[in-house]
Amino acid sequence: MSQLEQRKKIKIFIDAGITSAKEISAKTGIPLRTIFRIKSILREGKSITHKSVSGRPKAITYSHKQSIIRTLNSHSKISIRSVRANLSSKYTDAPSTSTVYRATRACGFNFKQPVMGPFITPLIAKNRVEWCKDHVNYCWENVFFTDECSIWLNRRSVGMWTRAKENPILKVQRHTPKLHVWGGISSMGTTILKIFTSNFVSKLYIDTLNECLIRTADVY
Repeated sequence: MSQLEQRKKIKIFIDAGITSAKEISAKTGIPLRTIFRIKSILREGKSITHKSVSGRPKAITYSHKQSIIRTLNSHSKISIRSVRANLSSKYTDAPSTSTVYRATRACGFNFKQPVMGPFITPLIAKNRVEWCKDHVNYCWENVFFTDECSIWLNRRSVGMWTRAKENPILKVQRHTPKLHVWGGISSMGTTILKIFTSNFVSKLYIDTLNECLIRTADVY
């Protein structure tokens, strides 16, 4: 029994002329302390209903959750801000973006993105650690450290909302436009930086070493 239901039952007995707290408690099972408090409120002429409070509701409603589920089922790649905007267009008491995100997790949805990175096996990781231990006291003053990276000109990852136990295959655009950057560092300074767009094949790698690394080493 809710507090409001308890208050209404107590008021019914008092309006009927039954004012004994013990008698009301025996017939309703409501604690005596609650009955005495409600009687005091009624004597002061106050209302027994809860006053409305300002601000956003603390809990998300059932209607909100159903709307979120329908939205995610229809638009699997929609952002959480767009989900919240969709709620705001339907309900005047739409919850905040963070509340909507928690509700999506509570409804069993996860936002997944394909993760791309170097494939490192436990054996490769172990060999790398052993190599580092063998060279921990090595003098690196005359050594150039070189590396190259690729900068993609558009986003390759495509996120989507899925059920928690689902693991769908996400379609990812391959061979998108990109820039390659090659460079090196040492205790003496940096090498010439090379930027190119073609594939980093062996001939280009050799030309890059001759053009950037060897020329830099000759200067130092």
